[in-house]
Amino acid sequence: MLATSEARPQRHRAAEESRGSAAAGSGCGRRGESPLRILRALFAALGGLVVLVVAGTALFAALRLATHEPLLDRRHLDEKHRYLASLEARARPNLVLILFDDLGWGDLGAYGCRAIATPRIDRLAAEGARLTDYHAPAPFCTPSRAGLLTGRYPPRTGLVQVTFPHGSPLDLLMRIAHLPTGMPEDEVLLPEVLRAAGYATAMVGKWHLGGRSPSLPGELGFDRYFGLLFSNDMAPVPLWRDREIAEPHPVDQSTLTERYTDEAIAFLEENRGRPFFLYLAHTFPHVPLLPSAVQRGDSEGGIYGDVIEDLDRSTGRLLDALARLGLEDDTLVIVTSDNGPWFEGSPGSVRGRKNESFEGGTRVPFIARWPGRIPAGGVIGEPVNGIDVLPTMLGLTGIGPPPDRVLDGRDMWPVLAEGARSPHEALYSYRGARLEAVRVGRYKAHSRHGVFGGSPGDLPLAGLFPKGPWLFDLDRDPSESYDVSERQPEVAARLFALIEARDAEMERNPRGWRE
Repeated sequence: MLATSEARPQRHRAAEESRGSAAAGSGCGRRGESPLRILRALFAALGGLVVLVVAGTALFAALRLATHEPLLDRRHLDEKHRYLASLEARARPNLVLILFDDLGWGDLGAYGCRAIATPRIDRLAAEGARLTDYHAPAPFCTPSRAGLLTGRYPPRTGLVQVTFPHGSPLDLLMRIAHLPTGMPEDEVLLPEVLRAAGYATAMVGKWHLGGRSPSLPGELGFDRYFGLLFSNDMAPVPLWRDREIAEPHPVDQSTLTERYTDEAIAFLEENRGRPFFLYLAHTFPHVPLLPSAVQRGDSEGGIYGDVIEDLDRSTGRLLDALARLGLEDDTLVIVTSDNGPWFEGSPGSVRGRKNESFEGGTRVPFIARWPGRIPAGGVIGEPVNGIDVLPTMLGLTGIGPPPDRVLDGRDMWPVLAEGARSPHEALYSYRGARLEAVRVGRYKAHSRHGVFGGSPGDLPLAGLFPKGPWLFDLDRDPSESYDVSERQPEVAARLFALIEARDAEMERNPRGWRE
């Protein structure tokens, strides 16, 4: 018993020595600890944190996608339906609106281009009026088209960014950010008004105002549709007829201009006995540039010129069809562009290109012909905007505007027919949701904003290095090169006050509802 009791303390001492030795080799900060084991522990902790962040981000994205809804005010949707049900046109001229995609101010012969032959469009300008200070509603596709068809500045519609095919990564990102991805159902579009007033309506070409219900062309006023729902560089690129895919991806884009023209002429022939509205929104000269096999290699303007010359022939074919059908004298034809040119194409003598609020981003050709109603050979320098097209066409048909909402556009018919002054005291230039410039008479003020350097990689970085503010005198300085804010402090103060007031008004009532 004595031996046993003496052995027990010895074993306890041995165990304690063993535990102490192990602790010395593994404890944090203790002598003999392995750096490799510390690193492993740190990486394990970081890995767990990354897993938590990824899982949290995925959960957040899933919740945002599940709760994303189209922009909609149901009260004003009801007001819209009541308004449309009440309409009847008092006058019924035929209306043809031809929209090119990314055509520059200097890309047509009538606007000074010598490298590209555009005889049919030039002849149209000689037979009607050519505007030299017309501006698209925005410097890129989707918001510009939204402004054109609603008569409202694009932020009213929520469509301030380009939309993408449904289910694409960029479309998903927009939905996660809760940005509108299609034209709101409560907006009133020009084709809806005209159809309600008894017009046959058709759209041929690029839509780019949403790719699923309730933002499809047939749901927003067009009796028939044939074309691409998105830009031709947004794969996949199927060709649609009404709500069905008529030709799956990949479409032979070199045939699009001719096929669009065939479809447009067929619509004219089928509806020659009733008033009609044709919206022909060409895919080109948006990139990729794919001229017809017949035209390729013929233009002195290279492949870009080939595409423009295809469009000129298309316009000529359409004008010939109107003449053959005896419809010329009863039809207003408008030719214009959705924004300025991209890397190729000419903005003329002005500064900037597509995606910019400088003149080259929005100042584009605008030609209007209506024999006997618009004097031939007119050259008009009054500033007007694409938001004026809807109010002008409502005025021509004797249709009143929707009473429950602001129309930012004005009836520019007196400008076209009589050479009257611009109906606007001020015109605002938005790039996305941001108001970047205001035009009053000869002066244009720019708020402090990013400046695009000319490469796609500059676009996300431009806002990080803003420039300005500036005041430009467009009469003396159409290229917006020389700031005169110090020379004209009162003018600068007045225009910058307009920007502030406009921003405040949009913050109070972004959709422009009348209560």
